[in-house]
Amino acid sequence: MLKNNKYINKIKYYYKLAKEKKIDSYMILAGAAGVLLGLVCSLPIINKIFAWFILFGVVIKLYDFSEEIERNIVPYDFNRLLPPPKK
Repeated sequence: MLKNNKYINKIKYYYKLAKEKKIDSYMILAGAAGVLLGLVCSLPIINKIFAWFILFGVVIKLYDFSEEIERNIVPYDFNRLLPPPKK
């Protein structure tokens, strides 16, 4: 159990570091440039390698988007929806 917690803390640390340095944007740009280079040189292995950069960059951006949406959700008060109880 303690070992898993250590790995989770490492993942969180590297994720925060990647967000500070905006690595996700650089990964998408490098991936797009690599895919274009692969298309020009007609080397399919380059396309396959750099497509992973795009994928990881997009996944990081989507995760951030979902976290932001969760933080901005206004909690709905269901008690206001129902009429007050009769006394």
